[in-house]
Amino acid sequence: MTIKRITGVIAAAATIFALTACGSVGASTDAGAGDSGEKVAVEDITIGFLQRQLDAPFYSAMQAMAEDIAGDQGFKLLFQNAAGDPVTQLDQAQTMLSQGADVLVINAISPETQRAQIEQLADEVPVLFIDTGIPDVGVTSVSSDNYEVGKLSGGLTAERFEQGSTISVAVLNGGPNDEVVGPARQSGFLDGLEAAGVNYEVVAEASAVYAQDKAVPATESMLAAHPDVDLILGLNDSMALGALTVLNDQGNTTTLVAASADGQKEALVAIAEGCDARYVSTGLNSPALATERAFEIAIGLATGEKTADDFKPEEYTEAAGINCDNVADYYDPESVF
Repeated sequence: MTIKRITGVIAAAATIFALTACGSVGASTDAGAGDSGEKVAVEDITIGFLQRQLDAPFYSAMQAMAEDIAGDQGFKLLFQNAAGDPVTQLDQAQTMLSQGADVLVINAISPETQRAQIEQLADEVPVLFIDTGIPDVGVTSVSSDNYEVGKLSGGLTAERFEQGSTISVAVLNGGPNDEVVGPARQSGFLDGLEAAGVNYEVVAEASAVYAQDKAVPATESMLAAHPDVDLILGLNDSMALGALTVLNDQGNTTTLVAASADGQKEALVAIAEGCDARYVSTGLNSPALATERAFEIAIGLATGEKTADDFKPEEYTEAAGINCDNVADYYDPESVF
């Protein structure tokens, strides 16, 4: 994600995970090299990475990191971008099986509509999830604790409002297919506001599917109906940055912006403008940590060094809230995210 000394963090990521549970648990029995007791050299394995979309920097950062890991470790990486289409993603998964993928790493698009088909895939090769998973399917899921990250950010945003006040909130969400991650981030953020003594009323919600460009017209529409809204919440930094662009273009100097999650460096720059800045807070959701851990697991399964029983059903990366007080701890201008 966007963390200092990201290269060193990636190398040490396995030690950061004192892990509990995340958002996509494993119940399927996955076939793999480890089941037969055979060991395969890393350079002889093939890992398929099915990314949900690439129209937000978080997702493209994962692709770049996966390619770097493949180059360093010497395995073959198959990569496909589904562009937000769950049917396309399932077709791409079948193609990867025909290309000899030993393990599939999937960032699921629509967990419930894809469940049955991915359960079938998990009967053929080990399946694990990154960022968005499907409960009770596959070996494990690696992601941030979306509720906790959102709650930490919400608590920091509450500091900008009067204790006991009720604020109006407009939400930019991930759309109808966002069945797991977005709802957890939103409820966490709003609970964080309340826990910190600020009440809220959600006056508008619009889909921007985690993309900055789509957040612009969505924000314009919400502001047309609610020009005096106190806070625009983006469920990731890309959407919140789109909202900030609109507010600046319209000369709106009163509405604040926050994100439930990510830590994108452009958002951190906006937060670093000061404790009276328009962009208030975000939460740490590191593509570096998630990608490193997911591919560590995938390599273990594909080589036969590990089996599904070696992993917890769900794993969380480090959670943190980021605001003007600690943004310097997370900002790295050289980061890919």
